[in-house]
Amino acid sequence: MLLLVFLLSLGLGKAIEVYANSVQRAREEELIHVGTLYREAIKDYYLSAPSGQRRYPDRLEDLLKDSRHLVTRRYLRQLYLDPMTARAFTVLLAPQGGIWGVASSSTAQSIRVKAPEGVALVASGEARYNEWRFVYEGE
Repeated sequence: MLLLVFLLSLGLGKAIEVYANSVQRAREEELIHVGTLYREAIKDYYLSAPSGQRRYPDRLEDLLKDSRHLVTRRYLRQLYLDPMTARAFTVLLAPQGGIWGVASSSTAQSIRVKAPEGVALVASGEARYNEWRFVYEGE
């Protein structure tokens, strides 16, 4: 009976580990999706102005409602939370001013060994979510 209890607890522990891993993998995929949405919205905001007047948004809220044009443009439907922490993303400021990207504030180690396509990685040895940079570097 004791052996049966031991095997059941071992199997239950493994099942919990597999479940936790699948939850982290799903959050990681959501992080990639939402980060890409932000990067594309910043790109569209930047490219929507004439070539000599291009700039990055001053606030993330500018991606929701861009009133620089005669007709209001919307690049995002809402401001999304970081799926890894359920808090707001960390904004990344461009050297010339404005927001050129976002990053997660999670210091957890990522499941992916290689950064996803379109993500700038700040290399430091171990791949952590806060090292993934979803940025648009203008022309």
